[in-house]
Amino acid sequence: MNGTGLIRRPSSRLAEGIVTHISRAPVDVALALAQHAAYAEALAATGWMIQPTPTAEDCPDSVFIEDTVVICEDLAVLTRPGAPARRAEVAGVAQAVRSLGLRTVCIEEPGTLDGGDVLQVGTTVYVGRGGRTNGAGIRQLRTLLAALGRTVIAVPLENVLHLKSAVTALPDGTFLLRPGLVPAGLSRRCARSVRRAAVTSCRSAATAC
Repeated sequence: MNGTGLIRRPSSRLAEGIVTHISRAPVDVALALAQHAAYAEALAATGWMIQPTPTAEDCPDSVFIEDTVVICEDLAVLTRPGAPARRAEVAGVAQAVRSLGLRTVCIEEPGTLDGGDVLQVGTTVYVGRGGRTNGAGIRQLRTLLAALGRTVIAVPLENVLHLKSAVTALPDGTFLLRPGLVPAGLSRRCARSVRRAAVTSCRSAATAC
């Protein structure tokens, strides 16, 4: 078993989800449901334990469960999404993580934090600061994770919704970046080393921002 995966079935209102940085396009909800089921099956087939979270029919974006919680060791940080319409999604996720025996804490007003902005790489946690996550939310997360030995580094965002819409990291610390969407906080030095970047080299690039 590789771990536990939280999933949430797409709402029937998925097509009404918030659109940012792209134009609205038709959404085939039936196809999305089939794809989500296949995704859950693929996770289970590789040894993950699947933990379903109650469907939130009144929350069109609720399938993006990652935005509502950041899990670090035994701590589940319940977020305060930057889009007010998404904050109702958190309650159901809170129930799910508590059922797993995780400790829970909450990001409080005026902080906002979307889990899609949080990239954990070893003991370093990069957090995108942009349209959904603000400085107050990052400072709260930094305080909460310091006790777990994590260093939180803010990365300014520009033309991208979330940090992880533009960058992710492989288990060996290599960063993969999307050309044209590389956050301002990850310098050209990090972009050039996309195939060989060590965690330490990209940490120094981000810290300089």
